[in-house]
Amino acid sequence: MRRKILIVPSWYPSEADPVGGVFVKEQADALATQYDVAVLISEMGSWRDSLKPNLKQVSKTNTGSPVPVYRQSARPLIPHGPERIDYHTFERATHAGFKKLLAEFGKPDVIHAHVVLHAGWAALKLGQRYSIPVVLTEHSSPFSMHLDTQVKRDLVHKTLNGVNQVVAVGPGLAQQMKSFHPNLEEKIVGNLISTDFFVPSASNGHKRDTASPLRFFVAARLAEQKGLSYLLHAVALLNKSEKRPFELMLGGDGPERAQLEQLAADLGIAHLCKFLGGLDRAGVKDWMNRSDVFVLSSLHETFGVVVGEAMACGKPVVSTRCGGPEFIITDESGVLVDAANPESLAGAMSEFLNGRVSFDPSTIRRSVVERFGVEAFLRNITSVYEAVW
Repeated sequence: MRRKILIVPSWYPSEADPVGGVFVKEQADALATQYDVAVLISEMGSWRDSLKPNLKQVSKTNTGSPVPVYRQSARPLIPHGPERIDYHTFERATHAGFKKLLAEFGKPDVIHAHVVLHAGWAALKLGQRYSIPVVLTEHSSPFSMHLDTQVKRDLVHKTLNGVNQVVAVGPGLAQQMKSFHPNLEEKIVGNLISTDFFVPSASNGHKRDTASPLRFFVAARLAEQKGLSYLLHAVALLNKSEKRPFELMLGGDGPERAQLEQLAADLGIAHLCKFLGGLDRAGVKDWMNRSDVFVLSSLHETFGVVVGEAMACGKPVVSTRCGGPEFIITDESGVLVDAANPESLAGAMSEFLNGRVSFDPSTIRRSVVERFGVEAFLRNITSVYEAVW
């Protein structure tokens, strides 16, 4: 009989946000090849939204996934009450949803929560009530986002102490967590990279005419964390110093798009930068394969799934040292530079423009498949489950 895994995430894709927490969904789908898996999402409802159903089971035909997804909402006992009420509301929703899930799915062998607040805390209380071991995987970037109030710090401390195993998706995040909880014993299991979907195109590895522009590509939410203003300043530096033509393609949307487009114009590089808007997964893969070098300019990342996706397409990477990519990129797959430093970014990009560095696409891809592909992820996370069982 297959073991049962219940995933309790803080973030998960929805109709309103189809990419939020998509990495958790991909892990759930991979786990479903070896286990019976269900997802329970707790949400805080509004007092004005009294008609919202208490439980919605989304069938696999609607989600495109073999994993049933349950959503349970609860309203706060006190409208606009103190901060602690919010977490109590998530906890109530989780317990209410679990009672209904239990009748259909059965009692899970392990609860796997993603992100300490709110899901980790709610999963801990659920595990304690039903005597089920709890594994917590932390993804937050930076971890300090959970530590800005005393209420949060107390809940984080209790959660990290109470769960059976804490997993960090990278060494950088593990160190951040230890700064808050020095005695924490966490395991490091990198995120899953969909190496079956992100694959090189038939033309990957073919040398392009040096007269054609070298194409750099970035896929990111256009927000401050992604450090894109520094990347645009790097492009401006290259525009002044390099003879070989190049271009930067920016895939994604977000709150800083207008400012970034204006910055490109102010720097005189608008003709070199094309803002592609939001891209779905197929669009990201297509542009990765149509580009020469992937660039990540983030200020902080816990892992950097998009870096691994680019590598799975056989693309070399220029990335900042921002906490997560250092765990993924090797000397055979890319170049690491200082964060928030246009000169460092420009210097690394110049190496590619002048042909002073080159990487083998098959070696790049093999690096990520062997460490973060589906088989590697299942092997690593299964060892965590077996330890708590």
